Amino acid sequence: MNPTQQLALLRQLRESQSRSAREQQILSGRDWLFVSALVQFLTALYPLYRWFGDLTLRSVTPEHYATDVRVVILMLVTMAILLLLWLWAKYAPFRAAITALALYFLLQAGIAIYDPNHLLDGVASKLIILFGLIMAVRTGYRRRHSG
Repeated sequence: MNPTQQLALLRQLRESQSRSAREQQILSGRDWLFVSALVQFLTALYPLYRWFGDLTLRSVTPEHYATDVRVVILMLVTMAILLLLWLWAKYAPFRAAITALALYFLLQAGIAIYDPNHLLDGVASKLIILFGLIMAVRTGYRRRHSG
């Protein structure tokens, strides 16, 4: 093998490794969206448990029961939206991550306006989801601008 062929082979290997690294970034961005959806589901388990407990006890006021139902539905809808964005991230990781982050901020702003007393409920899971969405945006941005 002459030196020109060796350089061409090394260039091809370097490009292949670079493509592989970019593909891994796409997967990790998608993974962060999936982790955010999973954390949202796990967070919804407690209100779901309370709701089922209220069904069996029947000693809870209708207002309290209706609040639990709304919380469970909102959390499960949020999880479903994050899962749909995770599916979309296969084709457009940066746009899906930006959309997920914007929707999550809008959801939290809506909660703050609608019922400010419950803004800090589940703050640990909200921070984990926010961190996951920021990481998804970061990896999507790097993938988009890596050339």
